[in-house]
Formats: sequence, C-alpha cells, structure tokens
Amino acid sequence: MTNPIRTQGREGRDHPGRMYALLLGALLLPGAAATGQAPFYRAGDLVEGFALTNRDTREPIHLHDFAGQIVFLEWFAWWCPFCQAAAPQVEAGIVRHYAERGGNPDGLPVVHLAVNLQSGQETQTQNFINRAGFDLVAEDFSRALAGRFQSGGQPIFAIINGVADSPSHRQWELLLHQNGYGTTASPIARFRAAIDAVKAAEVAPPRLAIVPQSDPDGIELRVESSSRRLHRLEVSRDLAAWELAIEFTPTADATLILLPRSTAEAGWFYRAAIP
Repeated sequence: MTNPIRTQGREGRDHPGRMYALLLGALLLPGAAATGQAPFYRAGDLVEGFALTNRDTREPIHLHDFAGQIVFLEWFAWWCPFCQAAAPQVEAGIVRHYAERGGNPDGLPVVHLAVNLQSGQETQTQNFINRAGFDLVAEDFSRALAGRFQSGGQPIFAIINGVADSPSHRQWELLLHQNGYGTTASPIARFRAAIDAVKAAEVAPPRLAIVPQSDPDGIELRVESSSRRLHRLEVSRDLAAWELAIEFTPTADATLILLPRSTAEAGWFYRAAIP
C-alpha cells in the first residue's frame, strides 16, 4: 500500500567384493529406482526440466511452460481402481476448489496436468478422461518422468512450485509427492496444505503521484506498480474513513487514472493498494 498523498488544490553374491560395491552404491544413491538410474525425487528436491506429449495436440509440454503457477501432476491408467477413486476427488477438491478461489490464498494459480501411463486402448482411456473431467492431458508411456517418482504403479501425485522469487519455496521445488491413493479425504487435505504454503513473490507497493496540470474536469493520478494483480485506488477526507474510488488491473508499469471533480477538491487524500 502506498503512503497517502493529498491534494494541494488539484491535484540402483557371487563375490563378497561385488556385494560391497552394490551396497555402497545404494547408500550413495538413496531412493534410486535401479542401478544406473537417477534417484527418486523427494519433497524439497528441484525437479529437472522435462517434456511430455500433449494428448490432444501432440506438441511437447515442458515444465517451464508453467512458470508462475503451482503444478499438480496426476499420473493415471484408465483401468486402475485407485485412479478411478482419486480422479473425482481431485477434480472437486483441487481443480474446482482453486479455480473458484482464483488460486491459493496468495492468489497463485494452480494448474492440473493429468498424465496417461497406458498406451493404446484409446477408447477406454478417452472415456476415463471424459468422466474425470480432465482438461490438460499428457502422455508418459515410457514412464520417463513417472520413473523419477516411483518404479511402478499408479496413481502418482506430485505438486511442484513454479513461482519464481517466492519467499517460501524455490522455483521448481517438489512440494509434495504421493504414490497411490489408499484413503479419501486425507490426501486432499495434504495436497491443499502443500499448495496453500506457497507464498507469492514480494512485490513493492504501488507508487502514486498526482499529474501536474490535470484535466480540468477532474484529477489525474499516476500509479506505478510492477504487479499485474488487482489494485484499489481509495480516497479519504480524514485518513480514517477510506472509500473505494476505482479497482483496476495494471497492464503496464504505469497507469493513469482520471478521477472526477467530486474527488478532486483540495484536502482529499489518495492511496493505492494491492488487496
């Protein structure tokens, strides 16, 4: 929030040695899916860039495509009973929940990416997608990405922070990872807790100035802000009671706003804020 300004007029046994080498390798690479493979991701790790195939367009979907968002990945196979149980709960408890609220508590958007593990059987897969209400669907038939979380099975869930400069998490940090879906309400609550913990990057408060020689029919104010979130311009006569003059979402670093003569009299105070 700006400090108020005031108008002045207008303004991975046949030999003991080999056994030792294998054990040492396991200690050095905890969580490795198999010898020679990369270790499994764990919460707090940075997820490396990846590319999956978009089911509809056949174009690649890259991790960096989701910069600025919290990414919820859900691997599935149409015949998997646990996937069938999870899909409607994730749709209601995550997808719709955050869509209706405009993102997490800090206003950060949440994107859901469903990832199909079953090749072929297109009709059954599409029927499942339709019932689940999946919007964005990718394919990972080789389990190239799924194999970094679990050696087999489904569903798999992963939540990744794509927000840069967040004071709470690093960009591309794995917030939460879960294999399987053995319970009902508890996973949704855990998923939400991880999503809600991500804080938006700190943004400098907007700066406000009166434009000299304003329009004779009112007063012109210049609002400077790097944020593209909703802003409020408020007016007051006594710095105690503030009234909303206008809400706007900046499309550039500087926005000019013309207020009518009724709020342009000498003695009025003005402030800009990001709710």
